[in-house]
Amino acid sequence: MSGQRTPALPAELAAAIAAIRLRAEAAFLARLNAGSGFGDPRAATQLHLRDPAASARLGRAAARPSETHKRQAAEVAAAIATAEQAPADTSRLALAAARLGLSPAADALVRVAVAYAIDPDTRELIHAMCGRRRPALYADLAAEIHPALAAAAELAAVTHARGALREGEWMAVGDDTGTAPIVLARRLVDWVLGDDRLPAPLDDVATLGLADPVWLSPAVIAEVAAIADRLALGGSAPVAVLVQGARGGGRRAVANTIATRLGRELLAADLGELLAIDGKPRGALVRIFLAEARLRAAVPYLGGVEALVGDREIERGAISALRRGPSPLVLGGSGRGVATLPLGRPFHLVRLPRVDLDDRERAWRSSLAAVGCDLPATATAELAGRYVIGPGAIAEVASEAAAFTLARGGVLGRDALEEAVTRRLSISLGSFGAVISRKARFEEMVLHDEVVDALRDLIAMVGQRSQILERWGYQRHLGISRGVSALFSGEPGTGKTMAASVVASELGLELIRIDLSQVVSKWVGETEKNLGKIFDEAQDAAAMLLFDEADSLFGKRTEVKSAQDRYANLEVNYILQRMETFDGISVLTTNFESSIDQALQRRLNFRIRFPEPEIGERVELWRKLLPPETALSEVPFERLAERFEMTGGYIKNAIVRAAVIAARDGRSMTTDDLWSGAHHEYAEMGKVLSTLTRT
Repeated sequence: MSGQRTPALPAELAAAIAAIRLRAEAAFLARLNAGSGFGDPRAATQLHLRDPAASARLGRAAARPSETHKRQAAEVAAAIATAEQAPADTSRLALAAARLGLSPAADALVRVAVAYAIDPDTRELIHAMCGRRRPALYADLAAEIHPALAAAAELAAVTHARGALREGEWMAVGDDTGTAPIVLARRLVDWVLGDDRLPAPLDDVATLGLADPVWLSPAVIAEVAAIADRLALGGSAPVAVLVQGARGGGRRAVANTIATRLGRELLAADLGELLAIDGKPRGALVRIFLAEARLRAAVPYLGGVEALVGDREIERGAISALRRGPSPLVLGGSGRGVATLPLGRPFHLVRLPRVDLDDRERAWRSSLAAVGCDLPATATAELAGRYVIGPGAIAEVASEAAAFTLARGGVLGRDALEEAVTRRLSISLGSFGAVISRKARFEEMVLHDEVVDALRDLIAMVGQRSQILERWGYQRHLGISRGVSALFSGEPGTGKTMAASVVASELGLELIRIDLSQVVSKWVGETEKNLGKIFDEAQDAAAMLLFDEADSLFGKRTEVKSAQDRYANLEVNYILQRMETFDGISVLTTNFESSIDQALQRRLNFRIRFPEPEIGERVELWRKLLPPETALSEVPFERLAERFEMTGGYIKNAIVRAAVIAARDGRSMTTDDLWSGAHHEYAEMGKVLSTLTRT
């Protein structure tokens, strides 16, 4: 580590470093008095010291027989005695010892290591004492320098793997022999020097400081205030606070409230992100995070604690750190399996209720007022009804929209807020799903009136579900979930997927197509795990889930004749349970409605059958699907519709095939190409014509 000149240091820290430098000089003189100067390759006259007094003393101490450096040793001892009579140390070294709960011996080791890191003279003296070893700070040299480390038991305790210094990864020790090199963590040196920035890689995933207030219900505020008051009284036992609630429901806001009432900062991070960082053993970054909270006297908050559930390796490493973490420790999660984690410390439980429509309106008004946005009451009510998100998410959306609008020099309005909602609620399903970017509209589709009416009812239920379920009491009285689900069945090409995109377009929602080939696994339990991730991510997202060819996943349960049948039925049972509690919007499509489990069909809000198109509908499909840029005149749409009994999907394929034929010949499309394309498609459907007829 590069050194800094002592005059550049704060006065309190400079005094503390000078005291350690004097002790290092005393240890070096003690060696010379013992006669080590004759065998040591570094004589005293070879040292280059910046401190004038030390340089003058040791400049007179050429390698001579033992007991010939008593005068210099007496001068150093007098200087040490004077330093010890100085006022109490108020440097950051003393503050670190108090906050980290260091013993006098551990405090002494940190002081020696910090002086070695930032003071060139101390480093020079220690290197002179290394003998034939590689120049470094060794545990036995630290024991020579500071009397608090002289006892072997004290040195072993402060360098132990479970000691405060190594547990928080403030210090690395080569081995446990007592003669190992000691390396102080750079992040501790930086903090002692006055740098309050979080170290890498924590600076990428953690934030330090209190956030803006988030609206919480009066009942939650009262409960959290009572817990914070009890925490303020302290106690010997380490205490945790477990906050359970939906994503965006205000879990971090609870931690923020606790820190505010305790008069402390908040150090917040997502546990899943900490565990996902490569380069360190699992649980190491959790220990570093908690140690940073101790050093900064901050309340640590770890969200996403459900990342610990189900992985025993992660549990062992991370929970071990959480068990010994600072008090209070605030954990946030959805509640799935978290209560069974062996935290090994008492905790207060705060359950955040799912906010109803009126609470969402209050949260929107509070958050918009905080960013200086004054929307009409009707617009606020529409936002609350359309987006089923919690107060924490609402505050984030308002803040992000305000910052984005300010950067563009615009005025914050409803459009900017909805854009921010879409950005925030985009769900990350990885290989399990993909966003369908092309959104169709009603005027592009050719459907029976009954199908159109059913689709409009589906759209109305989504748009008015807050009115129906919450204000009219259907959710409370009938136990109906907020989720809206539908089954689109029919022959291939009848427009099922396109209809789903129409619904998403009309509602202004993202449409996520789930890749069932990635979801279904041959390994027992993996399919349920993948489905759980999908439903969890989509729970509070303003998005539609589209399960294409759903019969492969949502098929009928069968009689159990083998272990395979039992596990297959477990998958369907799990899906039924998740569909019951899912609050989002999901659409299933299938070509075989009869293959879908009847219990699942009962749980669906809509079951819409897409019939094959009649002649008039096929005419309209040919007319709408043929691009205007083709510029064909007098196309015989009626004859094509009469001759080829195809659904819209096959008609689209026929038109594309006609374009390929024309492009292959290097010319514009003709009517004959349409007939040829339709004939090829019809043949591939298995409906072979004897001749290519145009009548």
